[in-house]
Formats: sequence, structure tokens, C-alpha cells
Amino acid sequence: MMLGYLGAGALLAALVMGGFSALLSFWAGARENATFVQVGRRGFYAGSAFAFLSAVILEIALLTHDFSLAYVAEHTDLSTPIALVAAAFYGGQEGSLLYWTVILGLLGSASLIASARLGGRVAAYAAGILASILTFFLFVLAVVASPFDLLSVTPPDGLGLNPILRDGGMLIHPPVVLAGFASFAIPFSFAGAALLAGRVDAAWITHTRRFALLAWSLQTAGLLLGMWWAYHVLGWGGYWGWDPVENVALMPWLATTAYLHSSQVQERRGRLRLWNFGLVIVAFLLVVFGTFIVRSGVVPSVHTFAISAIGPWFLGFLFVCVVFSALLLTFRSNLGAGRAPAPAVSREGAFVLQNLLLLGVVAVVMWGTVLPLVSGMLGAQRVAGAPFYERAAGPLLAVILALLAAGPLLPWRPAGRPTLLALRWPAAAAVLSLLLLLIGGVRSLPALVAFPLAAAAGATVVTEYARAALRKPRSILRRRRHYGAYLAHLGLVVTVVGVAASHFGQQEKDVTLTPGESVTVAGYTLTFTGSEQRQLLDHTELVAGMRFGDRTLEPSRATYAGLGGQALTHVAISTTLSADVYVVLAGTNPDGSATFRVFVNPLVTWIWAGGAVIILGVVLGNVGERSPVTELARRRVPVTLPA
Repeated sequence: MMLGYLGAGALLAALVMGGFSALLSFWAGARENATFVQVGRRGFYAGSAFAFLSAVILEIALLTHDFSLAYVAEHTDLSTPIALVAAAFYGGQEGSLLYWTVILGLLGSASLIASARLGGRVAAYAAGILASILTFFLFVLAVVASPFDLLSVTPPDGLGLNPILRDGGMLIHPPVVLAGFASFAIPFSFAGAALLAGRVDAAWITHTRRFALLAWSLQTAGLLLGMWWAYHVLGWGGYWGWDPVENVALMPWLATTAYLHSSQVQERRGRLRLWNFGLVIVAFLLVVFGTFIVRSGVVPSVHTFAISAIGPWFLGFLFVCVVFSALLLTFRSNLGAGRAPAPAVSREGAFVLQNLLLLGVVAVVMWGTVLPLVSGMLGAQRVAGAPFYERAAGPLLAVILALLAAGPLLPWRPAGRPTLLALRWPAAAAVLSLLLLLIGGVRSLPALVAFPLAAAAGATVVTEYARAALRKPRSILRRRRHYGAYLAHLGLVVTVVGVAASHFGQQEKDVTLTPGESVTVAGYTLTFTGSEQRQLLDHTELVAGMRFGDRTLEPSRATYAGLGGQALTHVAISTTLSADVYVVLAGTNPDGSATFRVFVNPLVTWIWAGGAVIILGVVLGNVGERSPVTELARRRVPVTLPA
């Protein structure tokens, strides 16, 4: 009980310091008072420290099984493994919000430490915006949904963690994706601060570039880990179902992908200033929108929390953020005035087209996500299934993949004949890939589009590396950012091949077998050897044996008696570089037979490998690399608009 009081007190102290920091920072920015700018920044540090203290207290309560706290009793029990007890910190609604708040405080503090070089007004306004976001989260935690609410009677044991969360994926996916969501607030705050202060040069991009990359990388990892978790836990043979919660995690990633590319145009050509501000703002607004969808439960999803009092507060916060952002962009709408349009056939033109296509995909995903809500309000419940997304977003993604092949070979100036000749290698790779597919009997039009375009994009990366290796090998190390981006492109190509192959080449079969009987799917033969019941510490498992070559797969169904008899499927997967054999136990019969669903999913491992290469390319390309915009900022006088 004492931990509950301490934790609630720490949250209140954090709320007070966050509100103090927000008010003082905005006032100091308007008055350009250097002393109060520092005081406001230190108020943010103090609020973040108290939030961190409350998180430590909650973790201690979880690890010591303090069931006087409602949160601890609802999400753990005495039989839960200690690692999952610790992970229950972000397993529930209140705890995950506290985790988000702590990450926001830590990253926000790191971003503010070196913000003074941006100028007093920008630094103050950035602190004010960050502190306002932090204060909102702290208010929700302290007043609306506290993780430190006490029970009137302390139970001897808790309810336990949801069975689907009792998995190793719980230790890696939620903290990564939540940290990614929190990270988007940093570029948003500094972009908003630059607009408020009238600073429209690229200094804010320099300062926040690594935070934008961090947010993008965390979200990339979070999406991939979520796909991997869904693949090996849910037992449906896939990894992406266009679920609303999956969609709201994807949309800010798409917007930030667009920003990371268009920011290069501002660095090198001084264009797209307003566009870059808008993309960063849109990415954060999509994060807030996604949080509303997840926390409110207004859209049906297997991932959302139950309907609670938090939803309306996030809807109001979203409204405030939209109005604030719209006013800022409206008042600074002359940022790109007087600039000539980009040449259509140039790298700059390719970036602009790519950004428009990425935002087109965001619009498609947004509509599919809100369709159940909109149609429900009109009295006709409708849900956008996978065919809708494939038909609407598929052509846009195909053009983006084509730009991935052609864009890097185009110059910043208008392209001429020598540049167009450089496209012969990706074009040859695409044609060769198409011929091999046709010879192999592939007749699916989407497959005949996706694989050749992926081959062309891969050929572009190989061409650029080969050209550098033959002419100036040291340039690969000197221009780490440039060639790190190519490595990330190569990782994306590998991922696309894995997604396309597993989607278009998946084979499945439902079968009921008696012991000793076999089934063959896509050339893989599995033999059912029998089933048995196993009693484990906190649940029972019905396990079936499937002999596959020289190994045995054991798909099972687990039942948790202490959680009201909840059942969970445990999938058995045999993974190779070429395909996954994926076996789901649907049930057993009194005569000893068992029913299975068997999938053969080609090249699934390429998805995870490609994701790792993407993140590796971003890391290698940006560690220790000086951004070109830094040199511009050192050589040029900052552009300032009237406040």
C-alpha cells in the first residue's frame, strides 16, 4: 500500500513540474529570457525524473507481488514467470502509458540538452511543446487512469497475465513499438518550435535528424517484431492482417519515411521547407490518432484495450494538436513561395513523387482503418479486408518500388541521356526476372509486377556499390550516410521479396489424421505420431507429435484453468532459408485422431533478415556521420521570419 502512495505522489510531483515547465518555457520564449529558458528546461528534467521514479516504484510493486495495487492484481499472479512479471509493467493500459511517458521524458531531456545552439526562442518553445505533451500524459496517469489505484481488500493472488501475452514476444515487441511512438514527439516539438520562432532554415532538421531516425528505426523494429509475434503466436499462418492497430503503427512510419527522404531535398536544394514541417507534424498526429484508436476501443481489433475513460481525453488531445498544427502551418504557409518547381525527371522530382505516393498509401490505410467507425455511424457496419488494401494500396506501392530502382540513379539536376543509360541495369534485371517467372509458370499479375520491380531495385543498389568499389572504394566509408541508405534499400528489397513470396506462394491444407498417417503439402511430408496431455506449472498442454524428416514438430493447445479456462494455440514451425513449414493443432478427437492446419510459407525468413539489414544500414550510415545540413548551417545565416 505504501508503494501506491509513493507512486501516486511521484506522478503528482511530475505533473506539477511538467505544467510549470510548459508555462515558463513558452513565456521565456516569448520574452527571450535566457535565464528562464534554462529554468523551464530544468523543470522538464525534474518532471521526467519524477515520472521515472514512479515507473521504478511500479516495477518494484510488480516484482514484490504487491496485490494491494489494482494494476498488479489485474496483470500478474504468483505463477507468472519473473520476466513476464517485469514485462507486465507495459502489459496493461495504465502501465504502457507510464512507460511511454518515461521514454518521452528521457528522449525529450536528451534532445533539450543541446538545444541552446538553436537559439533561445526555438529552445524555449521546444521545451514548452515537449512539456505540454508530457503534462497531458501525466495528467491522464495521475487523474484519469492511475496505475497506483488501491484495492479496498488485498487479494492473496492476482488474476494473471493474458495468455496471449505469456510469450517471449512480450519482452521485445511492446517496449520497442511504444518507444517508437514516444520518439515521434521530439521532431514534432522542434518543428513546431521553429515555426513559432519564425526559424525556417534547416537547423531544426540537423538537431532532430537522429531522433527522427531513432523513431523510424524503433517503429521499423516494432512493426517487424509485431509481425513475427503474430506469426508464431496467433496460429493463422500469416503475419500481417491489416488490423486497425497494425495500421495505426504503420501510418506514422510511412509519413516519417517520406520526411527522411524529402529532408535531403531541403539539405541540398533548399526546397520543400513547408513540406518537411508538414510531414513531421502529420507523423506525430498519426501517432496521437493511433493512440486514440488503441486506447478508446472504438474500432474493433484484437489488440485494442477495453473501452475506458482514456479515449475521450485522447480525442480531445488530438483535436488540440490538429488545431495547433494547422494554425502554425497556415501562418507560415509562405515558406516555399517564389521557388521554382523541381525538375520532373530528377532525383528531387523522384523524391516529391515518392512522398505523394507514400501519403497516398497513408490515406488508403487511414480510410480502411476508420471505415468501421464511419459506417457504424451511418448505420451499416462495414470492415475493410485485405483485398481492399491490396487493390487500393498495391499499385501505389508498386510505383514506389519502381522509384526505388530509378530514383538513386537520377541526378539532382534535370536528367540527360547518360543518366537514362544508367537505368539499363535495373531494367535488364527486371526483364530477366520477368522471363524467369514466366518460364517457371507464374501467371499471377501482382507477382509478375512485384518480383521484377524488386529485382530492379536490388540491381540499382548493387550497381551503385560496384561503381563506388571500382572507382573510389574509400568513398563508401567517407559517405557512410549515402551508402548506408543504399544498404537500407537493399534490406527493403529483401523484405519485399519475402512478403511477395510468402503471400503469393503460400499453400495450406486442413487435414484430420490418425496416428501413423501422413500428409504432403508443397512437397513436404509430415506424419502424425500421436498426442499427449502435459501438466505444467500454470497450465495444461495438449501436444501432438508431427514427424518431419529427422525432426519432430509439436503443435499444441494450452489451457489456463486459473484464467477461466482460456485456451491458446502454440504453433510449431520448421524454418529454412527457402520456406517455413507451419503446423497448427486445431483439436483432437475421441478416437485418437487429430485435426491440423498445415501451411508452407516460402521465404518468410527473408522478411526478418531484410528488416535487420534495413536497421543495420540506418545505424552504419549515421553513426559518426556529419549531416550535409550541418555544413549549410555553419556557412549560412539562419533564415528568420517575423514572429
